[in-house]
Amino acid sequence: SSAISAAVSAALRTVQTFLIVNRIAAVGAPRVVYREWTPAAVKFTAAVPIAAVPPEVSDSADVSIGTMPECSALRFVHRGPYRDVRHTYERIEAWLRSRGGIKTPADWARYSPMWEEYLNDPATTPESELITRIYLTLP
Repeated sequence: SSAISAAVSAALRTVQTFLIVNRIAAVGAPRVVYREWTPAAVKFTAAVPIAAVPPEVSDSADVSIGTMPECSALRFVHRGPYRDVRHTYERIEAWLRSRGGIKTPADWARYSPMWEEYLNDPATTPESELITRIYLTLP
């Protein structure tokens, strides 16, 4: 939805500002880790991978520095506008259903956390060329 898109954009801007202010270089694409997705709410964490935390940098009121545990995950690729990513999720769900990985919508929870990685900048890349990697944690 547009509310989720606006919240994600704002969160990623906050993370980018923190990196700039603290002179921390990103070492990978920005991402959003979805911790909960229900009809009532979507809970996510906006993140950018960094090589190391400079010793003089600590968490701010809006940004905390942490690690994501290693895991195995399925990776899918969405090409095109962010607003169309739901079509890719529909194809992912059909693929999982055909393999017995999902029987009901509640089964999506077993692939959490899920995250999206944004490989190019929507400010400088035509919508049709945007690339989003979608990761589903393997149970």
